[in-house]
Amino acid sequence: MGFDVLMKLKDAGTATEEYLKEKWEKRKQRSSSEAEDIINAEERRRRQEKNNFLRLIVAKLTGESAVEMPPLECEPTTSHKAVFLVTTPIEFGIFELSKNSYKLLARHVGMSQNSVSHWALCVIDRSFNPCYCYDLMSDQLALNALGRNYFRVAEIIPGFIATWSSCYYLGETTKSHEEIQQLGMHHMALHPRYNLLTNNCQDMVERLVKQVCNGKIISQAKLSEELALASPRIVLDLMVARLKSKIEALEEHEDSDVVMEDIDAIKGVWHRVYR
Repeated sequence: MGFDVLMKLKDAGTATEEYLKEKWEKRKQRSSSEAEDIINAEERRRRQEKNNFLRLIVAKLTGESAVEMPPLECEPTTSHKAVFLVTTPIEFGIFELSKNSYKLLARHVGMSQNSVSHWALCVIDRSFNPCYCYDLMSDQLALNALGRNYFRVAEIIPGFIATWSSCYYLGETTKSHEEIQQLGMHHMALHPRYNLLTNNCQDMVERLVKQVCNGKIISQAKLSEELALASPRIVLDLMVARLKSKIEALEEHEDSDVVMEDIDAIKGVWHRVYR
C-alpha cells in the first residue's frame, strides 16, 4: 500500500511539473507575442511619421522635375536616397536679394528667381535615418564680409522645408552622409574664398551633384550665367550694395583686403558701364 501511495505522489508530481511547464511556455509565447506587437506598432508609428515628413517634400516639388522619381515613401531597408536642389531667399549684406532686388532684376533684365536664390543640396533618406542639407554659408552677412566659404551641414526638419521657394528632383544616390560630407570638405579645401560670380553656393551645389549623382548636371539657370548676360549697371548696383553693407553695417576698414577686393571688382564693372 505504501508503494501505491509513492507511485501516486510521483504521478502527481510529474503532472504538476508538466502543467507548470505548459503554463510557462504559454506565458513565454504570450510575452513574445506582446513584445512583437509593441515592436510592430512602433515601426508602424515611425513609418507613418516618416511618410508624413516625406509628403512635406513632395508638396514642395517644382514643375515636372519628379516625373522619373521613384516613389518618395518610407522604405526602411533601402539604401537609395533622393537628391534635391532646393532654393531659399538669398541675402547680400543687409539686402535680401530674392525679395527686393529680384523684382528689379526681373523687370529690367529678365533674370529668373532661381538664379538669384540661395542653393542647397538636400539628400532624402527613405529609411528611418535622418535627412541632411548641404550648402555654402557664404550668403550670410558676416561671412560675406569675411569673403570666406563655410560648408554647412544640417538635419532637415519640417520648419526648414517650409522656407523652400522651390524644390527640384535631381536623381538618386547611395552615398552615405559621411561620404557626402567628405566631398563637401574637399570642395572647401580647393575653394576656400567666396566669389559672387565664380565660387558661390550654386557652384558648390553643382559640383556636389556631379559627384553624388554620377555626373548629373543641373539644368537650372545659374547666377553667374545670368549675371554675365545682365546689364553691367545692375551688376554694379549689387556689388556697391554689398560693399556698402561691409563698410557701414560691419564697420570693415576701408583698406582691408576684402574691401579692396570688392573695389577692384567694382572698378572693372565701372569701366564697362561708363567707358
